[in-house]
Amino acid sequence: MRTTVDRGEIIHAAGRSRLSPAVRDGTPLLVGHGDVSGRCGWEPFFRALSARHLAVAFDPEAPGDVRLVPRAEAEPHLGHGPGPLEEARRFLAALRGKPPSA
Repeated sequence: MRTTVDRGEIIHAAGRSRLSPAVRDGTPLLVGHGDVSGRCGWEPFFRALSARHLAVAFDPEAPGDVRLVPRAEAEPHLGHGPGPLEEARRFLAALRGKPPSA
């Protein structure tokens, strides 16, 4: 299981699993095609993710296995993430359809 707060990785994991961002009652969710309640853009999703202190856990080998986990539980696995500039580059690459760099 990979745990991340990296926007590019989250967008790619959601895309592989055909999930879209949603926020319901302030709680971020990744929902399937038929579930339109609370759907929103990525920015409101990421704001809610941060406000709720959550991270996204997914298995790169098993699309569909995506879940939100408390960031405190995930932090030992997060390591030192990219800086703001690198995160912005990865986010733009994700929006352009390029896979995140390792």
